[in-house]
Amino acid sequence: MRSDNRSLALGIVIGVTLAASFLLLALFTSSRVPRAGALDSLNPTTASATARPLAAEPVPPSATATFTPIAPSVVPHNLAAGFDLAVSPTPDPTVALIAARGLVFSGPLPAPQQVALYRASVNYAQESVADSVRAAKEINGVGYGDPSNICGPLAIAILRDAAVIAADVSPHDFWLLDPSKVPDQRLVAAAFPAARFKHEIETTPLNKVDWTAAPLQPGDFLFIWHGSWGNFDHMLVVNRVDSQGRAYAVTNFGTSEGYVIRETMLYDPQDAKAGIFHIWTRERDAILGSTGFGGYEIWRVRSP
Repeated sequence: MRSDNRSLALGIVIGVTLAASFLLLALFTSSRVPRAGALDSLNPTTASATARPLAAEPVPPSATATFTPIAPSVVPHNLAAGFDLAVSPTPDPTVALIAARGLVFSGPLPAPQQVALYRASVNYAQESVADSVRAAKEINGVGYGDPSNICGPLAIAILRDAAVIAADVSPHDFWLLDPSKVPDQRLVAAAFPAARFKHEIETTPLNKVDWTAAPLQPGDFLFIWHGSWGNFDHMLVVNRVDSQGRAYAVTNFGTSEGYVIRETMLYDPQDAKAGIFHIWTRERDAILGSTGFGGYEIWRVRSP
């Protein structure tokens, strides 16, 4: 009886030892094999359909941008030849605008390129605040693009799409540009080489400029200084001038609904109270933004 008990006890000990060994082996093996979904997060090529895209994560402002420039949205045609309305698509809003003298050819930019510039600009105009937010992200990247601060990248994208500047100029590089800083001065000089563009500085506030004597022209790139009474600097490109000498731009600006990207009249040389330049200088530190009290800098294509 005692011998049987000893045999039984020994069998139990051996069984427990073997079970524990198998359990430890199983735990060790499972710790070396990634759990379901872990491999997907490490290998983008096998990512599961339910994984959250990395692009949806906002990029911290302090981080280095992983910006991929958007492709040009407009490819100008026949820039070397004269612009011929007869070969334009029909119906074409641009042709109708030219016929109504809402777009007249003025300044040193060749006429075909003025058409390309206008078409490039209106491709970025948006109907709503939500659409403007979407467009800003497309221009400047998730985590950077917002219609409240997209002015520089927007202007550069328009100029690039119309082939006024080189195709390899990155719109993102002009985000929060400050031409008073040496690195940004070099950036602007590379995008607007002195051989093709002339650079001028005007210290007169926007609301004091005689636009009849010093009119803006299509293709002009402006950096507007806020000055002592303003609360934001701004960049834009003039996209057209009409038969009355009024200048326009597709740019971003504040409204009661929020910031939008739309075409707006900059000034009317016959009416000092018309245009967004008047709005921006009408009130000191306005809630919807004020700028231009410090004048502006302009880069303009040189005459052939």
